[in-house]
Amino acid sequence: MQGLLSELLQSIIDMPGWFIDVALNDPLAALMLAVGAVITTVSVVFFGYLSLGAVLSLFSGSGGRGPPQANR
Repeated sequence: MQGLLSELLQSIIDMPGWFIDVALNDPLAALMLAVGAVITTVSVVFFGYLSLGAVLSLFSGSGGRGPPQANR
């Protein structure tokens, strides 16, 4: 189990070097890596913003509609 964890950490450390090797290999590969990074970053920021808003709304008690009022 510890060998698996050490291999995982080592591959995380080595990964930027692999990405640089791929990006320097071909201009199209560099463009695809950049577009992928932008799409991933935008989606993580967007869903992180939504999640943070949901958590803050949960604890603040605001931001929701109350139950409908009955007409008498």
